[in-house]
Amino acid sequence: MIIEYKGIKLRFVDTEDAEFIVSIRNNEKKSRFISKTSPDVDAQKQWISDYKAREKEQKEYYFIAYDENNEDFATYRVYKIDSGLPEIGSWVSKPDYSNIKNSIKVDIAVKDYVLNELKFDTLQFEVRKQNTSVNSYHRLFKPELVKTDEENNYYLLKKDSFNTVLPDILKKFKI
Repeated sequence: MIIEYKGIKLRFVDTEDAEFIVSIRNNEKKSRFISKTSPDVDAQKQWISDYKAREKEQKEYYFIAYDENNEDFATYRVYKIDSGLPEIGSWVSKPDYSNIKNSIKVDIAVKDYVLNELKFDTLQFEVRKQNTSVNSYHRLFKPELVKTDEENNYYLLKKDSFNTVLPDILKKFKI
């Protein structure tokens, strides 16, 4: 399956993506605000192999985003689908990828996919408190802050809110 959104595409990860995933998830700058990932490419390949079973059961989706030049530049996951309240996360772009708009398109495409294609009324996500720019960005969608702890803010985003504010966000970022 391929999701196309305003010039970018998202495809399901495969074991051949392990090295790319390990490289961006273990980059010092990018890994400050995400859960740790083993630097072992073979371990990542095994994780992806296990994930592919969850994908087949429609419990989880893990995407690689690529741009108009077919350059892989980001990852994003949808998980806990079978819980009835899917969660999005693992949104990480390649270090020094220069097209910030494409990274924003990835987030919008995944939120749109979960809420409008998979037809969920709500999705959840968490953001490290110290990641102030990403918290500010996500707040543009008017999610409900449902919980905080020492490390994270936990949000719920409703489909109605997403669909209402999306046109303004697209204008704001000139997408």
